[in-house]
Amino acid sequence: MASVVIEQELRNAVDEAFAVTGRELAPWPDPHPDRTPPEEAYSRLSDPAKWRIVGARAEAWMLALRAGGLADVERNAPIRWEVAPPTVVSRADRLVPHVADGLALIVARSQLGPVDDAGVTLGVGDPAVVVRWIPDCGCDACDSGSQDVLDELDEAILGVVSGAFRRLAAGDRVITVIGADRWSASSSGSETFGHGEVAEILADPAGWREMSGAPWAAEP
Repeated sequence: MASVVIEQELRNAVDEAFAVTGRELAPWPDPHPDRTPPEEAYSRLSDPAKWRIVGARAEAWMLALRAGGLADVERNAPIRWEVAPPTVVSRADRLVPHVADGLALIVARSQLGPVDDAGVTLGVGDPAVVVRWIPDCGCDACDSGSQDVLDELDEAILGVVSGAFRRLAAGDRVITVIGADRWSASSSGSETFGHGEVAEILADPAGWREMSGAPWAAEP
């Protein structure tokens, strides 16, 4: 995995680029800090365009990674998806790392309400598997403020760039490692994960199909 120093340098470069890419987009606080939104807020998408701030942050990552000599950016790239994303993708860019065995990262713009590029859908590999779509909903009730989704995007992209990302699949069960001590597990069937099972699988993934890659940045 990439060192803490490299990761912090990357974050600083992204923050600098974001000051430009996001300058016309206003951040906003969590509208429901007590997490008790009104019932009608769950069916309301009052301002989908504000979520373009996520795309501006993703653009900052692409600029920083290219400027740092870590990846090439293929604009409007044709993407082969292993399974079609649950979002409506309007266009996609592909980041191809310079390091051997690094995972390609897909940054796709996706529709939210009537706005074609309000959301971001992330994928890895070729054919690409969907890692995450941000925001995952976008309705007024699920809105937890702009910083929350920007942090989510940063974590997902940094996981791939640092080499921490892992995706293990067996049948309809999937485990996704996002970063250090951060993973999610899902199953579309009846077989769930038992207590401590995920940790055991991550330690010994025999029988699981794993997708992972090398860090994009070499240690100094």
